[in-house]
Amino acid sequence: MAIPRQTPFTVPPTPEKTFDSVWIKNINIHCPQINQAGNTDGHITLELAPYDSSEGSESIYISSDTEGIETLTVPNPPYANKSFWDAVNEVPEVGAAMGAIVAAVAPLRAWIEEQQQEFLDQQEESSE
Repeated sequence: MAIPRQTPFTVPPTPEKTFDSVWIKNINIHCPQINQAGNTDGHITLELAPYDSSEGSESIYISSDTEGIETLTVPNPPYANKSFWDAVNEVPEVGAAMGAIVAAVAPLRAWIEEQQQEFLDQQEESSE
């Protein structure tokens, strides 16, 4: 059931654009178990958005829905016989990425705490 508008809404035409790469728009890792034989709980999902990597015109395609989004998920039914930890153990780049994420936690935590302290120091200075 349509509701009439008082003023029509017109979307201007946009020139065609080609996106030659993908951008990691969203990454979700859920691993409630340690990396141990037989552990199959956990998953990883990546949403990849179209990305133009051309020098000087880098851009990510933004749409209001999932248009152009590629989703990678492990486990991925009907191929769910492989788990998140299988991907970490069998794909060297995934294992290295997981190791890098784990290694980044302590420095990220320290950076966040430093930012919080700087904010609190600024608040204290401005109240004096």
